[in-house]
Amino acid sequence: MGSVHFRDITLAHIFVYENPSAKGRHLCVKAMSHYGDFAVKVAELCPDCHMPRLPRDTQLGLLRTRYGGKKLIDLGFDFIPMERIVKDAMKSLKDSSSWLFQLRWLALCR
Repeated sequence: MGSVHFRDITLAHIFVYENPSAKGRHLCVKAMSHYGDFAVKVAELCPDCHMPRLPRDTQLGLLRTRYGGKKLIDLGFDFIPMERIVKDAMKSLKDSSSWLFQLRWLALCR
């Protein structure tokens, strides 16, 4: 699983367009991890949320890597860390005026 902030996707497109040394395709994700890693991070950042405990390796055959978007990183692109991605997503859910998002948030944080 590659988690990426929507801002990184937008900024990476502009970054590559404006960078003459950018050639070929670029993977727009900082790291590859398993769903279990993501669940652990959410549980760590939101102790009130009842996150299910998943096995460490939830996707057999997927190799973890810290530098999935190495070409972008080598060009100087700086990705938003997963901690901020999770925090921004939780804040968005809390601040959302949508009753559906509020219900989902309340179901997670019982």
